[in-house]
Order: sequence, then structure tokens, then C-alpha cells
Amino acid sequence: MSSHADTATITVSRFAPPYEQFTPQPLTALGGLADWRGCALVWRLADATAQWPEYAWLSQRPVGFPLMILLPHPDDIGRTVPLLRRVRDLRPRAVVPGALLGTPEHLRALLAAPPRSVAGAVTEYLRLRGVLRSEAARREVLRVLELAPEVVSISQLARRLYTSRRTLGRHFGEWGLPVPSHWLQFGRLLHVCMHLHVEHAAVFRIAARAKYPDGFTLSNQMKRLLGHRPSAIRRLLGWEWIVESWLEREGLA
Repeated sequence: MSSHADTATITVSRFAPPYEQFTPQPLTALGGLADWRGCALVWRLADATAQWPEYAWLSQRPVGFPLMILLPHPDDIGRTVPLLRRVRDLRPRAVVPGALLGTPEHLRALLAAPPRSVAGAVTEYLRLRGVLRSEAARREVLRVLELAPEVVSISQLARRLYTSRRTLGRHFGEWGLPVPSHWLQFGRLLHVCMHLHVEHAAVFRIAARAKYPDGFTLSNQMKRLLGHRPSAIRRLLGWEWIVESWLEREGLA
């Protein structure tokens, strides 16, 4: 056995604000998503033989719990190969070499980073959550979220979608979804949240770039639709909990 294996820790941890350490997470019920705002699970791989129970537990976690997987030292990777073939099934936020990037500082940056496609990631998340039950609903919500950073009104949105406000509203009603204007405002705020996580700019500057009249208007809109103000958003990283907060306000959680 290599020296690297001697120091490896087989554990599942909770990574929570202020993101300075990992707290061992027992393989018991995780509780509600509200208790995990800004948190993530961290799984350090070391030995597949001993870690299958952890894999089974993680595979049953509810959608909405971000997972980061830390790989062992290259000398020890062979002991984890059976698990490595299955990690994609766990929908991890990231899989990183633990010896190099498995520090709180690096994982904090990963948790704060937005997906390559915010609209695509959120739409897929909503599909997994059972909110978007048809391909037509998925496509239209995807397009709304893609356009959200560029348009500020439902009239502009309908024009960009080459349809009418009435038709757009009818579609969302048939799918049992919130009205299009709610999706548009949620999409706009979601993009603002991504900027709050990675930028130190003043809220009023971020609000101006996102086409809000001022920081006060942005803050009130965020409180009304997400239940949190920009200061709280900055402290609590990740985007899944933000989506969940909005779903809860809309009665879809």
C-alpha cells in the first residue's frame, strides 16, 4: 500500500458557509433542501471495496444537493476504478484531483462558478425535478431562460419568441407552470445571482448591467421572488438552492 493510501480519508463531507472546512456527513437522512442552502456534499474516493455503501447513499440523494468528487493520488487510482465507472450517474458538480484541487479554497470557487450554460443546466434540473414534464415545455422554458439576460418585459420576450403574449401564456397554463412573466423575472434574477457569487462589484453596478433601475429595486425583487436579498445570495453559493427557493415561492417545490 502506498503512503498516499495511508493518509486517504474515506468519507462523505458537508461543505458549508463560510467554506473553510469539510464537516463529516453521516450516511443518514439529509433533511430538507432549505437546510442545505449554499452547501454541497464532498466525496473523497479512496477504495471502491469499502465505499460502495457511500455510493448507494449518494445515488439516492434528492435532486438539489450539489456533489463534488475528489479523486485520490494517481498512484492509488486503481483502487477506485469500479467506482469511477459509475460516478457520472451521481450527476456531480465537479470531479477533481483531490491532491491538487481538493482544498476548501478551490471547492469554494467551483461551487461559486456558474454552469457553462445557465439556461441549459437549470432546464435539465427542472426536468429531473419533474417540473417540466414535456419536451415542448422544456424547449420553451429553455428559450425564456436564454433570453432573460437580454429582455426586461414580457412583450419583448414574446417578440423574441415570434409569438404573442396570449399564446405564450396559454402554453404555460396548459403545462401547469407559472405565468411567463414569472419565468422571465426569475431568469433575470438567476443571472444576477451568478454575478453576485463571483464578483465583488457593488450591487447597484450589477443591477445597472442587468437593466434594473437601481440596486434597491433589484433587492426588493429578489426578496419577493427568491426570499433573499443580494447580501444573503453572496454568502450562500451554488445555484440549485436558488432554483428551489423560487419553486417554493411559486408553490412547485
